[in-house]
Amino acid sequence: MNRKPARDKDRIGGNEFWEGFDDNYSLFRYFVSEPMIEVRDEGSRVKILMEASGSRERDVRVERVRSRTVDIVLKYKGRQIRKRVELPSKVRGSNFTVKVKNGVAQIILVKD
Repeated sequence: MNRKPARDKDRIGGNEFWEGFDDNYSLFRYFVSEPMIEVRDEGSRVKILMEASGSRERDVRVERVRSRTVDIVLKYKGRQIRKRVELPSKVRGSNFTVKVKNGVAQIILVKD
């Protein structure tokens, strides 16, 4: 049985499907991706978990800690991301730790 190799245009509706896409679609999809963030309230502290694939501890920086927000800068997939994270309760500005393990950044803040 002879089969010819399948091409993308054969699989999905021919060339008409691909004509609607811009050449920069893959670049757009790359820039739209954002790291996933989870905020946990754990009694006397607040824990922020962020996806940080390809990052090390020195690549994650806490820029500003306010009572209800934290500004974080990290390298994510080869580019620099700035995120402002809303917190469920008030925290102290000077007391926090940052750890990165297995592609997850963990920022622990102490509550007021």
